[in-house]
Amino acid sequence: MRRNQPAQYAPLTLFKVAALFFVSWLTVTAAFARQLTNDLGIVQQDDAAMQWYMDAKFGMFLHWGLYAVPAKGEWYMENTRMTPAAYRKFATDQGDGVYFDAKDFDPAAWAKIAKDSGIKYMCLTARHHDGFALFDSRHPNAFTSVQTIHRDLYAEYVKACRAAGLRVGLYYSPINWRYPGYYDVWGTNCATNMWHYQTDPAHRENARAMKNEVYEQVRTLFKNYGPFDYVFWDGGWLAQQGSDRDAMFFWEPGRYRDPNNPWPIDAEFSDYDETGKALGLMGIARKYSPNVIVNKRAGWIGDIGDEEGSKPVTGPVRPYYWEKCLNLNKSSWGYNTHQNLMAYDEIVGFLVNVVVRNGNMLLNFGPDRHGVIPATHAALTKRVGDWLAMVGDSIYGTRGGPWNPVDGQYGFTSKPGKYFVHLLPGYQGNEFTTPAIPEKITGCRDLFTGKKLKYDLAQDGALHITGLNRTAHPADTVIMIQVKTAQKM
Repeated sequence: MRRNQPAQYAPLTLFKVAALFFVSWLTVTAAFARQLTNDLGIVQQDDAAMQWYMDAKFGMFLHWGLYAVPAKGEWYMENTRMTPAAYRKFATDQGDGVYFDAKDFDPAAWAKIAKDSGIKYMCLTARHHDGFALFDSRHPNAFTSVQTIHRDLYAEYVKACRAAGLRVGLYYSPINWRYPGYYDVWGTNCATNMWHYQTDPAHRENARAMKNEVYEQVRTLFKNYGPFDYVFWDGGWLAQQGSDRDAMFFWEPGRYRDPNNPWPIDAEFSDYDETGKALGLMGIARKYSPNVIVNKRAGWIGDIGDEEGSKPVTGPVRPYYWEKCLNLNKSSWGYNTHQNLMAYDEIVGFLVNVVVRNGNMLLNFGPDRHGVIPATHAALTKRVGDWLAMVGDSIYGTRGGPWNPVDGQYGFTSKPGKYFVHLLPGYQGNEFTTPAIPEKITGCRDLFTGKKLKYDLAQDGALHITGLNRTAHPADTVIMIQVKTAQKM
């Protein structure tokens, strides 16, 4: 591939042209070929079920819970070694009026922010690691918003998503810091923890009670609030050690549970298939939401890979479905009084770098204790939405490639009849030469300005494009190349 150089016009034989077309076809095939895996009795979703997700590209993550009260991030309970009893006080008015009141929570307003930002699906924390649930749970040890403020916040959220035409996502964490047994499931070897819990044989039964609560809540969510389009499992690891896969023996994330598992689930909290076999976590999920797309953080292989955090996205087009999740406010996932927002160019850069590598981006917002997404956050992502309103054809419904990106400089997306070149700030110059394009070129323009672009076509199909405006939108100059696709017989 040549960068910022005129196309060469050396004649090629028909054999070489055919070979170049074949190489291009192989690149696309390699990027998008996908073998479905049957793991723990559950088969990954096929491409038809995955299509809406791969077309959507951009999701809204929402971390909201009691941690919005101290406003220092979602790990506040552990970071401060706060006891469950002390932490529980954030749920009710202690006489100072400072508690999780959700008095201004309007999920329709959240959905509007999402749509204004060009976002296509939402995912709210139903329960984070602190064990506080935003839905109606009937487990005797449940700790919920229905108990504290008499509102089923999750039901309101789900209804608003659907009314806005957004895909509905569920976040659920099986971790529960309220149970000492989480760190000592066998009752024989307690892991180091912030609360200084020590090994205790009683922890084995405490861990079973914790697992019972998870099963009751997962069943409740999928049965009463679904069907869900997307699920972000989080925290399948035990004692915050090892991997989610290492903890399969305890959580039983597959289709069925083992009747001889040392931590059995009480019948009243269980769910079953049509033959009467007890379902595991993914068995419950697929029973009530057969088309749901999930990540891999419960121990099951997952339909998508994930990458968390602000590490730059680099490398070639990835031959699997994946998602980048990161924070709009870099300080924490949950609401934080310390504001360190991503810059507009950063958000655009991450989204482009993800999409050209065949992924989705899940951008996190942290509403405050009243249920309000800060106006500064909404205004920032509205700018992204305004940009997407102009260049969304190069993002939505595309696939990464068919050629690999060059880190920090440029990348490609494509869909039938169109190729898109995304020039990032690291690319120098106002001209660009594409790899060989096998189809007939019918047009070329700057997608942001709408201006037609001049180009020369080499005999090998490479396109040399000149007169680019790199200042109209420096974060990403988008070139659209229209081609004539072969007619289906």
